[in-house]
Amino acid sequence: MVAGTKDGVLMIEGFADFLTEKQMIQAVATGHEAIKIICEGVEALKEAIDKSKGDTDEIQKLGKHSITAPPSDLKEAVKTLLKDRIDEAYAANMEKDALSAAFSAMSKDAKETISESIPEASDAQISSAMKKLLRSRLYAHAQSSGTRADGRAPDAVRPIAIETSILPKVHGSALFTRGQTQAVATATLGGLDMMQKVDSVAGMHKKKFYLQYTFPPSCVGETGRVGGAGRREIGHGMLAERALLPIVPDDDDPEWPYVVRLESLITESHGSSSMASVCGGSLALMDAGVPVSRHVAGIAMGLLLPEEEETIDMDKTAIVLSDITGSEDALGTMDFKVAGDRDGISAFQLDIKCEGLTVATMERALEQARRGRLHILDQMEAACPSVRPSLPDTVPKITTMQVEVGKIGRVIGAKGATITEIIANFGLTDVNVDRDTGRLTITGYDQNKMQEAKDHIANLCAGEGRGGGGGKKEYTGPPPVEGMVYEGVIKGIHQFGVFLEILPPAEDGSYPGLEGLCHVSELHTERVRNTEGYVNSLNVDKLNVMFMGKNDKGKLQLSRKEVQLQGKKAGEISDKFKPPPVTEEDKAETDVISQAIEGLFD
Repeated sequence: MVAGTKDGVLMIEGFADFLTEKQMIQAVATGHEAIKIICEGVEALKEAIDKSKGDTDEIQKLGKHSITAPPSDLKEAVKTLLKDRIDEAYAANMEKDALSAAFSAMSKDAKETISESIPEASDAQISSAMKKLLRSRLYAHAQSSGTRADGRAPDAVRPIAIETSILPKVHGSALFTRGQTQAVATATLGGLDMMQKVDSVAGMHKKKFYLQYTFPPSCVGETGRVGGAGRREIGHGMLAERALLPIVPDDDDPEWPYVVRLESLITESHGSSSMASVCGGSLALMDAGVPVSRHVAGIAMGLLLPEEEETIDMDKTAIVLSDITGSEDALGTMDFKVAGDRDGISAFQLDIKCEGLTVATMERALEQARRGRLHILDQMEAACPSVRPSLPDTVPKITTMQVEVGKIGRVIGAKGATITEIIANFGLTDVNVDRDTGRLTITGYDQNKMQEAKDHIANLCAGEGRGGGGGKKEYTGPPPVEGMVYEGVIKGIHQFGVFLEILPPAEDGSYPGLEGLCHVSELHTERVRNTEGYVNSLNVDKLNVMFMGKNDKGKLQLSRKEVQLQGKKAGEISDKFKPPPVTEEDKAETDVISQAIEGLFD
């Protein structure tokens, strides 16, 4: 996605399967050419409408001046008061807290002093003037000294410290520290029940790999309410997730059945915490034994421009910064996050505060980001050179098996009773059922117990009933009576209906019970919209149903609606299926016919 004006790019965001810097520049340049055409069309529309921008006469008539220009002498007054102090602070190479304290003291002095000499200046106007001065002096310091406020060169990355396996009970963990930004990344592996459900505009879908980013107030030395993730946390987490997605096994990879959840907890922040999450996440994946092919690292780039940025040649005067701090992000012109491996880029996000970024300056920033990324990858590969050879003992084991779709109800049971019992009896973590394919994913820690569970499930699904036998045991007991009301045991609940066992299995186990389907249209005299919700609301494990015969495919047809309409109880037979009573005329006619038949043989 690219946004901009006819003169430059304002914002880009996207993800890819490791694009080279050259390919990315070509894509942005192509997008910007299209933006130029759109801008020309908008300008043509403006001329056709012939409406001037900002009709001041109309605003004055309304009497609403929400924005007022600052006093003409405010800028010079702030500069005279603070310029030397700001230059001294930048030259002192202060750390985050010391620099923040110095700026706070300057702001307080400026408001107290200037409010006396220029009483019409508001605190907001004074703060705005001071921020502009901080920005221009930061550029001047970098231009004259070749260093930044923390003493680094423009293309230097802050010191990096890495530790892996810091949490012994966690499947994978890493502590990634870059300067005063630190992230604790943890990887958790689990079964399909761990998949993240996403309710999007396109509908509900699930993800086998997801990253959750947490930015508590404490990481910036503050206190505050901690609740659900905000839009900033969701956005940063999604950016880091997209950066790592290309190296994670595909969802349909048969060799990797696990769901992977990454969490990045920011414990200290001074810029670029989302890119620290990319680095920490990559390390945690390898520490957990996830078969990722290589490391992915991220870096945030910044840009400094002189005070007269509207009239300068950006390509010549702009100073590109690598691995920006929080103050450089606030005072700089650009925040360009780039993540990838040694060969290309997997995720990127750019926003700027000037009139537009030229393609040439972006190309320079991408090349500098590539060099910084390679430096970070060197540090990561030295700390964690390869994937853990085997999964940790704390990771649950996963196995799969296939059952007939029509017999899934036997595995689940009424209200999930059977599957819950299986999990408890065999010490499993979970049994996930794919109702569409009949694939069962069994998760646990004991391989022997998991095999016993598979054998037990296979026995449950053996025999006559839903899905056919295929050589398995069939029901050979007494046949059901048409029109008879049976007390059926609920065996499975689906949106299309309920499966019930109306005749029990043999006591010696020689044949299974007889099951049939009560279609959703036959559950009640009124329409049932949610089968599972309706049956669960009854709070029973048995239903009285009437056997209505077999369909063309030989499947049993059951009806609860007929039981309600006719008011019959279990063991009673419907009047519709009873033979008609024999009258005296019928008896006499039968006698005549019998005598005639006997006469044929005399």
